Amino acid sequence: MIDIKQCAELLADKIPGAAQIYKEHLNDYNEINLHILVGDIINEPLTKLLGENKQRDLIKIYCDTIERMWRYGDEYVKNVVDVTILEYISGRDEEWQIFGSYVTDGFKNYINKEYVPFFRSYFKIVPFEIFL
Repeated sequence: MIDIKQCAELLADKIPGAAQIYKEHLNDYNEINLHILVGDIINEPLTKLLGENKQRDLIKIYCDTIERMWRYGDEYVKNVVDVTILEYISGRDEEWQIFGSYVTDGFKNYINKEYVPFFRSYFKIVPFEIFL
């Protein structure tokens, strides 16, 4: 299971530029606040990349890392995937559908059958059209 520290190190290792963000985060907070760190490393940069949909290899690195967090993360890390990453991206319809084209069928299945039904009562969210 990937815990908070291992997740932060995974992000720093896999996502370009994340090591510097992680270092600054530790200087600012003196601890790992994973929701904030993930928001800084993933949310805006990935959403921008998805909106342009040109740097496919880089988008795939982000998506593979997110899936690894979801698949192998402990409960806290999985919560970060749900409420920090997926909630952010799902609020942007076009980017959300593009995101769905980069993730595995297993992750799409989780999102469409578990995540969407649960979080739909809290905010507007739609399943991936490409998976319906």
